[in-house]
Amino acid sequence: MDRFPIEPRFEVNYHLLSIARSDRLRLKVRLPGNDPTLPSVTSVWPTANWHERENYDLFGIRFEGHPDLRRILMPDDWEGYPLRKDYPVEGPR
Repeated sequence: MDRFPIEPRFEVNYHLLSIARSDRLRLKVRLPGNDPTLPSVTSVWPTANWHERENYDLFGIRFEGHPDLRRILMPDDWEGYPLRKDYPVEGPR
């Protein structure tokens, strides 16, 4: 989530569910706008691979230790991150 212009600017939400125990846990991690980076959770939850890549591609949040952090939806040569609130509506210039 982009909370622009509020700092910390970004918020990453993890929704965890234990089916066996019927437990739910929501974890919120707030990140600064100038260097949005946090550790990857792919070693614990392999399916986070796609979610982290999507967040990197659309918001520019970097996940340290991710096995393949590259664009997944936008072309490789795309400039900027289209889901940021300060991204120009008409696209990159």
